[in-house]
Amino acid sequence: MRPKSKRSVSGFQIDSSWVFLSLFLFWSGAFELAPTQYPGQGVFFDGLIGIVVIVIYFFSVLLHEGGHKLTASLFGQFYDGHQLTIWGGVPREAESYLPVTSSEMVLRMGGPLANLLAGIVFHFGYSHLSNHPEGVFGGFAPFLFFGMQANFFLALVNLIPFIPMDMGSLILRERIRKRPHEPLAWPFQAGLFLSWAIILFGLILASRGLLLSGFGLLFWGVHLARATLLWKGRMGLVHYLLQTDLREYVEQTNAPLFSNQSIDQAFRKGFFPSGEKALPVCGEDGTYLGFIEWREFKKVPVILWEDRTVGSLELDSFPGRRLDLGPEGWKQVYDAIRKQIHPLYVIEDFKFLGVFHPEKLLERFRMTVEMEVPSEKQPEVKKREDPEDPLPIPHEPL
Repeated sequence: MRPKSKRSVSGFQIDSSWVFLSLFLFWSGAFELAPTQYPGQGVFFDGLIGIVVIVIYFFSVLLHEGGHKLTASLFGQFYDGHQLTIWGGVPREAESYLPVTSSEMVLRMGGPLANLLAGIVFHFGYSHLSNHPEGVFGGFAPFLFFGMQANFFLALVNLIPFIPMDMGSLILRERIRKRPHEPLAWPFQAGLFLSWAIILFGLILASRGLLLSGFGLLFWGVHLARATLLWKGRMGLVHYLLQTDLREYVEQTNAPLFSNQSIDQAFRKGFFPSGEKALPVCGEDGTYLGFIEWREFKKVPVILWEDRTVGSLELDSFPGRRLDLGPEGWKQVYDAIRKQIHPLYVIEDFKFLGVFHPEKLLERFRMTVEMEVPSEKQPEVKKREDPEDPLPIPHEPL
């Protein structure tokens, strides 16, 4: 399983919930905005208005995330590409869930500030065009009004102190930074409470005959709960990885393939007994060279397997399949779990040590969460400190 390129990982990723939101916006533009503001223009024109409404709202969301990215670059802070849901961005990189300095306030408020400035610009444009409806651009006033509403809505919603809103994540991470031994749970609980309230209100509207609004709120509430739980799960996994000794999950395996082995020997001693589709390859001195997939063997005729060596084939060196047991190892495990990459080949001092199965660690993490052991009964774990970051790393998962 090949990991994604760094370019796609560092950018925005559209969540599947945007399908619903796009349909909802299209309906609002084509069947509500167009008939009232541009009556009698025809079905094609109404559909075009619906598409323009989608573009305006999507532009407002990109402004919000672009505000985060711009402030991060201006102040030299880490910025993570986000998975865009209808309730905002969910960070994907592990560093985004760690407590940082108080300057994080600037980064978190960059998004709402960008929407606020954009809303003011849309407001002035709408005020000018509405006062001169006979002008050439007078017909664009409804679009500017919708852009103003969308940006003000995004700015205000992200100031709500619940997860997954920007203010909620800021409060949570700031509290963890100041009191690493006292995990804060109420931003998650408040987000789930808000989602249930939205779902209940949607069911009430649907029962009274307002099917579109009711089912719309129902869908929004479900995705708010989904985004909240996604935040909680990823954040808890990060803190669990920080307290875990990764060496405990390293499994010794059969000797890896060597570059000077013939394909026939590699098949009989490696692929055939293991049943794997990819195996690590080392040099004669044990230095890790990469891994090779079974399909590379199948490209060579069987009659040539005794004459060709493994080193003559194309080796894959994707860094996503290797694990370095160093300070950054936990980030590699988190990334492998998120991308469902397994197994990982453990490397230390350029030597192959064994195989790491991220799914086994994930299973242990889920068991720990489901047990819900009270913090006062949990065994004490000696805290580790990153030499590059004197901030003590919390040892209790959320």
